[in-house]
Amino acid sequence: MAVLLTEEQVLGVRERIRAAAERHVAAHGPDAISLRSIAAELGWTAASLYRYYASKAELLDALRIAAHDRFSDRIEAAHASTDDLWDRSRAIGDAYVQFAQDEPAAYRLMFANGLDEGEKSPELHRAEQRSNRTLTGYVRDMVEAGLLTGDADLIAHAYWAAIHGLVMLRMAGKLDNSPPFETLRHAAMRMITRGARA
Repeated sequence: MAVLLTEEQVLGVRERIRAAAERHVAAHGPDAISLRSIAAELGWTAASLYRYYASKAELLDALRIAAHDRFSDRIEAAHASTDDLWDRSRAIGDAYVQFAQDEPAAYRLMFANGLDEGEKSPELHRAEQRSNRTLTGYVRDMVEAGLLTGDADLIAHAYWAAIHGLVMLRMAGKLDNSPPFETLRHAAMRMITRGARA
C-alpha cells in the first residue's frame, strides 16, 4: 500500500528531483535529460518519478520556473540595494552577469529554444514576467526621473539584448580573442546610455 505524503513532503521530493535534473542539464544539456536517468540517479524506478512529474516537458518547465525565480531574486535584491538610479542600474547589470556566471546551465535553460509561447505553463509565464518587470522597471524609473529620454521599454530591451548577447558569446567561447568581457560590457552599456541620455 502506497504511503500518502503530506504536501510539504511532496514539495521536498519534487525539489530533490529538480536538483538531480539540474545536475543532468548542467552536465549534458536540456535535450539529453530523461526521467529514466534521473530516476536511476535517485535510486528509483521511472514509474516512481512520474508520480511527481508527468513528463519530461513538465519537469523542464519546473526547472525553467526555478531558474527564473532564482534569477529574479538576484536582480530584485540588486534593485533594492540602492536608491540612486545610476547605481541601481549598475547593480542590476552586475547581478545579471553574476547569475549567468554562477549558474550557466540555468541561464541557458531560461533562454533555450524549442518552447513556443502557447506551450508555456501559466507558472512559467509568471516567472518570466517577474524578471521582466525588474529589467524594464528600473529603466522606466530613469526615464521618469529625466535621466534617460525615449521609450523605456525599447531602451530596456536594448540593454538586455546587449548584455544577453555578450553573455552568450562568452559562454560559447567566442570572445576569447576579444577585449575583456567587462570592457565590452561597459562599452556597450555606455553607448546605449549615451544614445538615450536626456
